[in-house]
Amino acid sequence: MPNVQELSAPYGNHLLPVLVADPGVCPVCHTFLVGDFDVCYQCNEARRSLPSTTDAVAFVALAVKGEQLARELAVYKGNSPDAAGRTRPRLAAVLWRWLVDHEDCVAEAADIVRFPVVTTVPSTSGRGNHPLQDMVGRAVRHTSDRYRPLLKPGADAPGDRSFTEERFEAMPAASHEPVLLIDDTFTTGSHVQSAASALVSAGWGPIGVVSIGRHFNRQPAGDQYRQAAEEYYQQARRRGWDWSRCCLCGRDWDFAS
Repeated sequence: MPNVQELSAPYGNHLLPVLVADPGVCPVCHTFLVGDFDVCYQCNEARRSLPSTTDAVAFVALAVKGEQLARELAVYKGNSPDAAGRTRPRLAAVLWRWLVDHEDCVAEAADIVRFPVVTTVPSTSGRGNHPLQDMVGRAVRHTSDRYRPLLKPGADAPGDRSFTEERFEAMPAASHEPVLLIDDTFTTGSHVQSAASALVSAGWGPIGVVSIGRHFNRQPAGDQYRQAAEEYYQQARRRGWDWSRCCLCGRDWDFAS
Protein backbone atom coordinates (compact mmCIF):
# COMPACT_ATOMS: atom_id res chain seq x y z
CA MET A 1 0.00 0.00 0.00
CA PRO A 2 1.43 3.43 -0.93
CA ASN A 3 2.51 5.63 1.96
CA VAL A 4 1.84 9.36 2.49
CA GLN A 5 4.98 10.45 0.66
CA GLU A 6 4.23 8.23 -2.35
CA LEU A 7 0.57 9.29 -2.58
CA SER A 8 1.34 12.99 -2.28
CA ALA A 9 4.51 13.13 -4.39
CA PRO A 10 2.78 13.50 -7.80
CA TYR A 11 1.05 16.67 -6.58
CA GLY A 12 4.40 18.42 -6.49
CA ASN A 13 4.20 18.53 -10.30
CA HIS A 14 1.08 20.70 -10.43
CA LEU A 15 0.34 22.35 -7.08
CA LEU A 16 0.76 26.12 -6.88
CA PRO A 17 1.60 27.98 -3.68
CA VAL A 18 -0.63 30.52 -2.00
CA LEU A 19 1.33 33.77 -1.71
CA VAL A 20 2.46 35.26 1.58
CA ALA A 21 0.80 38.43 2.87
CA ASP A 22 2.90 41.03 1.10
CA PRO A 23 1.62 44.34 -0.35
CA GLY A 24 -1.13 43.50 -2.81
CA VAL A 25 -2.07 40.28 -0.95
CA CYS A 26 -4.81 40.12 1.69
CA PRO A 27 -3.21 39.35 5.08
CA VAL A 28 -6.22 37.22 6.09
CA CYS A 29 -7.24 35.09 3.10
CA HIS A 30 -4.17 35.65 0.90
CA THR A 31 -6.06 36.65 -2.23
CA PHE A 32 -4.97 39.59 -4.38
CA LEU A 33 -5.93 43.13 -3.39
CA VAL A 34 -7.07 45.84 -5.79
CA GLY A 35 -6.88 49.41 -4.59
CA ASP A 36 -5.58 50.87 -1.36
CA PHE A 37 -7.19 48.46 1.10
CA ASP A 38 -5.79 46.66 4.15
CA VAL A 39 -7.89 43.52 3.58
CA CYS A 40 -10.07 42.24 0.75
CA TYR A 41 -13.80 42.97 0.53
CA GLN A 42 -14.87 39.53 1.79
CA CYS A 43 -12.58 39.60 4.84
CA ASN A 44 -13.80 43.10 5.66
CA GLU A 45 -17.38 41.80 5.45
CA ALA A 46 -16.48 38.99 7.86
CA ARG A 47 -15.05 41.44 10.37
CA ARG A 48 -18.06 43.73 9.99
CA SER A 49 -20.71 41.00 10.23
CA LEU A 50 -19.37 38.53 12.81
CA PRO A 51 -18.60 38.91 16.53
CA SER A 52 -15.36 36.97 16.02
CA THR A 53 -13.22 35.78 13.13
CA THR A 54 -10.34 33.35 12.81
CA ASP A 55 -7.00 33.98 14.52
CA ALA A 56 -4.96 32.50 11.68
CA VAL A 57 -5.72 31.20 8.19
CA ALA A 58 -3.53 29.02 5.99
CA PHE A 59 -3.94 27.04 2.80
CA VAL A 60 -2.24 24.01 1.33
CA ALA A 61 -2.35 25.29 -2.26
CA LEU A 62 -4.21 27.35 -4.84
CA ALA A 63 -7.30 25.63 -6.22
CA VAL A 64 -7.30 27.36 -9.58
CA LYS A 65 -10.63 27.15 -11.37
CA GLY A 66 -10.40 24.51 -14.12
CA GLU A 67 -7.09 23.08 -12.92
CA GLN A 68 -6.38 19.73 -11.28
CA LEU A 69 -6.62 20.51 -7.56
CA ALA A 70 -9.92 22.37 -7.99
CA ARG A 71 -11.32 19.46 -10.02
CA GLU A 72 -10.24 16.90 -7.43
CA LEU A 73 -11.73 18.92 -4.57
CA ALA A 74 -15.04 18.82 -6.44
CA VAL A 75 -14.81 15.13 -7.39
CA TYR A 76 -13.81 13.76 -3.98
CA LYS A 77 -17.21 14.64 -2.51
CA GLY A 78 -19.02 12.41 -4.99
CA ASN A 79 -19.97 8.75 -4.89
CA SER A 80 -17.99 7.60 -7.92
CA PRO A 81 -15.37 4.83 -7.65
CA ASP A 82 -12.71 7.40 -8.56
CA ALA A 83 -13.69 9.59 -5.62
CA ALA A 84 -13.65 6.78 -3.07
CA GLY A 85 -10.76 4.77 -4.45
CA ARG A 86 -8.30 7.36 -5.73
CA THR A 87 -9.06 11.01 -5.06
CA ARG A 88 -9.86 10.85 -1.34
CA PRO A 89 -6.73 8.91 -0.29
CA ARG A 90 -4.53 11.21 -2.36
CA LEU A 91 -6.05 14.40 -0.96
CA ALA A 92 -5.80 12.94 2.54
CA ALA A 93 -2.09 12.30 1.94
CA VAL A 94 -1.56 15.87 0.71
CA LEU A 95 -3.29 17.29 3.77
CA TRP A 96 -1.42 14.95 6.14
CA ARG A 97 1.97 15.79 4.65
CA TRP A 98 1.27 19.53 4.72
CA LEU A 99 0.04 19.49 8.33
CA VAL A 100 3.12 17.61 9.54
CA ASP A 101 5.28 20.40 8.14
CA HIS A 102 3.09 23.45 8.73
CA GLU A 103 0.53 23.02 11.49
CA ASP A 104 3.07 24.68 13.77
CA CYS A 105 3.06 27.70 11.43
CA VAL A 106 -0.69 28.08 11.99
CA ALA A 107 -0.30 27.69 15.75
CA GLU A 108 2.43 30.32 15.83
CA ALA A 109 0.29 32.72 13.78
CA ALA A 110 -2.55 32.16 16.28
CA ASP A 111 -0.08 32.87 19.11
CA ILE A 112 -0.42 29.45 20.75
CA VAL A 113 1.80 26.40 21.19
CA ARG A 114 -0.45 23.75 19.63
CA PHE A 115 -4.02 22.80 18.73
CA PRO A 116 -5.30 20.13 21.15
CA VAL A 117 -8.61 19.88 19.24
CA VAL A 118 -9.23 19.50 15.51
CA THR A 119 -12.59 19.75 13.77
CA THR A 120 -14.03 20.27 10.30
CA VAL A 121 -16.53 22.60 8.65
CA PRO A 122 -19.69 20.53 8.09
CA SER A 123 -21.68 20.59 4.88
CA THR A 124 -24.73 22.85 4.81
CA SER A 125 -26.13 21.23 1.67
CA GLY A 126 -27.86 18.33 3.45
CA ARG A 127 -25.02 15.85 2.92
CA GLY A 128 -24.97 13.30 5.73
CA ASN A 129 -21.44 12.03 6.25
CA HIS A 130 -19.09 14.51 4.59
CA PRO A 131 -15.88 12.83 3.32
CA LEU A 132 -13.77 15.57 4.91
CA GLN A 133 -14.90 14.36 8.33
CA ASP A 134 -13.70 10.83 7.56
CA MET A 135 -10.47 12.21 6.10
CA VAL A 136 -9.56 14.32 9.13
CA GLY A 137 -11.14 12.08 11.77
CA ARG A 138 -9.89 8.73 10.50
CA ALA A 139 -7.54 8.69 7.50
CA VAL A 140 -5.11 11.43 8.54
CA ARG A 141 -3.43 10.02 11.64
CA HIS A 142 -1.80 13.36 12.34
CA THR A 143 -5.25 14.69 13.30
CA SER A 144 -7.42 11.62 13.99
CA ASP A 145 -6.71 11.34 17.71
CA ARG A 146 -7.57 15.03 18.24
CA TYR A 147 -10.66 15.14 16.05
CA ARG A 148 -14.02 16.11 17.56
CA PRO A 149 -17.22 16.91 15.60
CA LEU A 150 -17.87 20.29 17.21
CA LEU A 151 -20.11 21.82 14.54
CA LYS A 152 -23.39 21.08 12.80
CA PRO A 153 -25.47 23.12 10.34
CA GLY A 154 -27.71 25.69 11.99
CA ALA A 155 -31.46 25.17 11.88
CA ASP A 156 -31.85 28.56 10.20
CA ALA A 157 -28.72 28.42 8.07
CA PRO A 158 -29.00 30.77 5.08
CA GLY A 159 -28.49 29.44 1.57
CA ASP A 160 -26.32 32.34 0.45
CA ARG A 161 -22.68 33.25 1.16
CA SER A 162 -23.42 35.71 3.94
CA PHE A 163 -21.32 35.81 7.10
CA THR A 164 -23.52 34.77 10.02
CA GLU A 165 -23.20 32.62 13.13
CA GLU A 166 -26.65 31.18 12.36
CA ARG A 167 -25.00 29.08 9.67
CA PHE A 168 -23.63 26.69 12.31
CA GLU A 169 -24.27 25.44 15.83
CA ALA A 170 -21.21 24.67 17.97
CA MET A 171 -20.83 22.26 20.87
CA PRO A 172 -20.27 24.22 24.10
CA ALA A 173 -16.71 24.10 25.36
CA ALA A 174 -16.01 22.60 28.76
CA SER A 175 -12.77 24.58 28.85
CA HIS A 176 -11.31 27.27 26.65
CA GLU A 177 -9.23 25.21 24.18
CA PRO A 178 -7.68 26.18 20.84
CA VAL A 179 -9.21 24.53 17.79
CA LEU A 180 -7.77 23.78 14.35
CA LEU A 181 -10.67 24.12 11.92
CA ILE A 182 -10.18 22.32 8.59
CA ASP A 183 -12.11 22.90 5.37
CA ASP A 184 -11.66 21.59 1.86
CA THR A 185 -12.12 24.76 -0.25
CA PHE A 186 -12.02 28.40 0.79
CA THR A 187 -13.91 30.65 -1.64
CA THR A 188 -15.33 33.74 0.08
CA GLY A 189 -14.62 32.49 3.58
CA SER A 190 -18.27 32.76 4.63
CA HIS A 191 -18.51 29.17 5.84
CA VAL A 192 -15.22 28.94 7.68
CA GLN A 193 -15.42 32.41 9.23
CA SER A 194 -19.02 31.79 10.35
CA ALA A 195 -17.96 28.44 11.80
CA ALA A 196 -15.03 30.04 13.63
CA SER A 197 -17.28 32.71 15.11
CA ALA A 198 -19.76 30.07 16.30
CA LEU A 199 -16.92 28.16 17.98
CA VAL A 200 -15.67 31.26 19.78
CA SER A 201 -19.18 32.11 20.97
CA ALA A 202 -19.42 28.54 22.36
CA GLY A 203 -16.24 29.04 24.37
CA TRP A 204 -13.54 27.64 22.07
CA GLY A 205 -10.46 29.43 20.85
CA PRO A 206 -8.15 30.64 19.51
CA ILE A 207 -9.25 29.28 16.14
CA GLY A 208 -6.76 28.43 13.41
CA VAL A 209 -7.96 27.49 9.93
CA VAL A 210 -6.44 25.27 7.27
CA SER A 211 -8.14 24.86 3.91
CA ILE A 212 -6.80 22.38 1.38
CA GLY A 213 -7.58 24.63 -1.56
CA ARG A 214 -7.72 28.40 -1.81
CA HIS A 215 -10.23 28.89 -4.66
CA PHE A 216 -8.75 31.09 -7.38
CA ASN A 217 -10.40 32.48 -10.50
CA ARG A 218 -8.02 33.80 -13.14
CA GLN A 219 -10.86 35.56 -14.96
CA PRO A 220 -12.85 37.63 -12.44
CA ALA A 221 -15.13 40.39 -13.68
CA GLY A 222 -13.44 43.74 -14.31
CA ASP A 223 -10.15 44.59 -16.02
CA GLN A 224 -8.40 45.62 -12.79
CA TYR A 225 -9.34 42.37 -11.09
CA ARG A 226 -8.32 40.23 -14.07
CA GLN A 227 -4.94 41.96 -14.21
CA ALA A 228 -4.38 41.54 -10.48
CA ALA A 229 -5.45 37.89 -10.63
CA GLU A 230 -3.11 37.13 -13.52
CA GLU A 231 -0.17 38.83 -11.80
CA TYR A 232 -0.84 36.80 -8.66
CA TYR A 233 -1.14 33.57 -10.67
CA GLN A 234 2.08 34.16 -12.59
CA GLN A 235 3.97 34.99 -9.40
CA ALA A 236 2.74 31.74 -7.86
CA ARG A 237 3.97 29.86 -10.94
CA ARG A 238 7.39 31.55 -10.74
CA ARG A 239 7.74 30.57 -7.11
CA GLY A 240 6.75 27.00 -7.83
CA TRP A 241 5.71 24.33 -5.38
CA ASP A 242 7.82 23.57 -2.31
CA TRP A 243 6.50 21.27 0.42
CA SER A 244 8.75 23.03 2.96
CA ARG A 245 7.09 26.45 2.49
CA CYS A 246 3.57 27.74 3.20
CA CYS A 247 1.82 31.09 2.98
CA LEU A 248 2.68 31.76 6.64
CA CYS A 249 6.35 30.74 6.68
CA GLY A 250 7.37 31.39 3.08
CA ARG A 251 8.33 35.07 3.26
CA ASP A 252 11.97 34.27 2.49
CA TRP A 253 10.93 32.12 -0.49
CA ASP A 254 13.44 32.38 -3.31
CA PHE A 255 11.94 32.60 -6.77
CA ALA A 256 12.89 33.65 -10.25
CA SER A 257 11.80 37.18 -11.09
